[in-house]
Amino acid sequence: MPDTSVRKANAADTVPLSQSLARAFYTDPVFTHFIPDDSTRLAKLEIVMRILFQLGLVHDTCYTTDHYESVTLWRPPGGWHVPFSAYITNGPALLRAFGGGIFRVLGTTDRMEKIHPQTPHWYLQTIGTDPQFQGKGYGGVIMRDRLAQVDAAHMPCYLESSKDTNIPIYKSFGFEVTGEIQVPGGPKIWPMWRDAR
Repeated sequence: MPDTSVRKANAADTVPLSQSLARAFYTDPVFTHFIPDDSTRLAKLEIVMRILFQLGLVHDTCYTTDHYESVTLWRPPGGWHVPFSAYITNGPALLRAFGGGIFRVLGTTDRMEKIHPQTPHWYLQTIGTDPQFQGKGYGGVIMRDRLAQVDAAHMPCYLESSKDTNIPIYKSFGFEVTGEIQVPGGPKIWPMWRDAR
């Protein structure tokens, strides 16, 4: 167990937090599909993670370990849906990140939203551990911290796994696969649900 604590992230954490998540998702199958150029992926991922973080800040439900080793972006019950206005506001930045592939990205997002559970739940939109800290327990620390609070409220949770190798890890925390989302011409995404406790 690493010697670290978990705290809520705030606007001052935007740059280091986005950089950590960008490194965490650099080899992610979905992002490598949408941003295939290795030389630009890291910078473009930082743009994407900054957008996700800023959208999550509204809910005050983003968390980080002491030095951004692991980061989670949660959405509260009833707050998982991203309004269309957010896509308009962030349109220029999304175009910088995805270029002409933006419509394939939005199509995949639409597929994900169509099967998103309607039952009130906490949504773990993003969890990532900086590669240099992976396998050292930071992800477990930040996951257990939030799940303890969710369980105290007796709420279920939902996430989408973009790596099949992460499915056993999420299962160890009580999540179960509920289906598959096929990215057109690309990888699969696995929706996972965790019952209230």
